[in-house]
Amino acid sequence: MARSSGRWLVMKAFTFSFHLVLVIIGLFFSENTLADDFRPASLTVAWQQDDTYQVSLKVPVKQQAMPVLQVIFDDKTKVLGQPAHRVQGASHLQNWQISRAGGLAGMSLTVEGLQGSNYDLILRFITPSGSLHNGLLNTETINYQVPQTLEPSAVDVAINYLLLGFEHILIGLDHLLFVLALIIIIKSIRKLIWTITFFTLAHSITLAAVTLNWFSLPSRAVEAIIALSIVFLAREMVAIHRGKPSITAQYPWLVSLSFGLLHGMGFAGALGEIGIPENEIILALLAFNIGVELGQIFFILLVLATIALTRKIIRKIPLKTSNWSKLIPAYAIGTVASVWLVQRLLIL
Repeated sequence: MARSSGRWLVMKAFTFSFHLVLVIIGLFFSENTLADDFRPASLTVAWQQDDTYQVSLKVPVKQQAMPVLQVIFDDKTKVLGQPAHRVQGASHLQNWQISRAGGLAGMSLTVEGLQGSNYDLILRFITPSGSLHNGLLNTETINYQVPQTLEPSAVDVAINYLLLGFEHILIGLDHLLFVLALIIIIKSIRKLIWTITFFTLAHSITLAAVTLNWFSLPSRAVEAIIALSIVFLAREMVAIHRGKPSITAQYPWLVSLSFGLLHGMGFAGALGEIGIPENEIILALLAFNIGVELGQIFFILLVLATIALTRKIIRKIPLKTSNWSKLIPAYAIGTVASVWLVQRLLIL
């Protein structure tokens, strides 16, 4: 009896500790994604007139730290005046002008300060004809040379935006958390397929509509509601576990369709940050959306495989878990989403 009681106490202590660690990780994780919308920094070089170009550097301010990035151009490029600094929302902006005879083709640049940072830096070069060329720098690659040909082919545009869409969904942690909650709530694979299909349909519609300027909503409000949608699903997980009525359990397609419209606006905001070539708008939009869907499918398959493997391991371990410990995923997801919600409301 004493041995059984001792084992029960050990299991209670282990379960509580595991729960506490998850919540702490959630708080730490959310603090390290402080309302920057999971977006990378961006550097835009846009033609103005003659040999003059406008340079704009936008860097998310993470954890209230002022980013220190310095753009160094090659010797053929002349910097005109000092950069103008300002803070807009949760981003630090710098704007200045450069002059370069012969255009942007072949220009090289280095961005000091990326080493050891947690930023990706999206590069955008806009030519006099309105064509857009994209590049990417990160903590390991801080140098870039603009190619001699700035008019990308349709194949180049499709590949670039497909990869951008795939990468965006995998760093769009709020979107992934929403999908994860749906996977946990919906036990039937058939229902899950239909639910994800409606989610995909919904966010594809608003992604296209916002990108094509058919309508728009304030991005900060959209991001706050996206966080609220995850809090809602966390609450639904608790309700289902306790046997209470749940709209998500009864009509999962309706929930995914409704919130999918909002998540699509979030995708559109990210695509707007990246920029889109005016002469290949439809192709770039379609490729980006396909990339998002491929990334989403990859994530879902990864989660389902992890769940299957975990269940297989648990069956071989004779551990008796308490009933409330099954709510750990809901508490962890709800904690992270609640912190995101508060952070985003504070910067509305």
